[in-house]
Amino acid sequence: AKLGDKGNTLVVVEHDEDTIRRAEHLIDIGPSAGKRGGTLVAQGTVEDLARTPASVTGRLLANPLVHPLQPRRAVAPDGPVLVLRDAQLHNLQHLSVRVPLARLVAVTGVSGSGKSTLARDVLLANAHAAVALRATKAGRDRVAAGEHPAWTGCAGVSGFEAIERVLEVDQTPIGKTPRSCP
Repeated sequence: AKLGDKGNTLVVVEHDEDTIRRAEHLIDIGPSAGKRGGTLVAQGTVEDLARTPASVTGRLLANPLVHPLQPRRAVAPDGPVLVLRDAQLHNLQHLSVRVPLARLVAVTGVSGSGKSTLARDVLLANAHAAVALRATKAGRDRVAAGEHPAWTGCAGVSGFEAIERVLEVDQTPIGKTPRSCP
């Protein structure tokens, strides 16, 4: 049963267009951010906001931006990939995946499904270990002889030879203020 059907009032702060369009009542605050925000720009239905010239939200609902600006690049079946075999860590249950390299790859799923475990604890940890092993002559000799790092949370990883450097970008602030998150 829906929360609203039980007599509840649900207030959501949201930027997702589909959610905004489904709302029964909208409150548009603005007209901009920071010192230029904090005032009521418009309220009502999607149509009410679309008819309000001062509402940036209404303008974008009336005339949505057209995306993507460039066509999507096809992933070549023979292109370089990082292959993860039989990941079994936390919520991951014998998961095997192919991650195309030189691409923006999104890992999606519901809360608790294993997204962070896959991305950070398995892919990041193993790719970092494999690249670090190749950083020394002794490590390169070991890789050439068929050795690999002790895989974490999976049966194996292949395709890491094409990776030169592994970096993690997270939500840790880069400055003194917590708002300085890239």
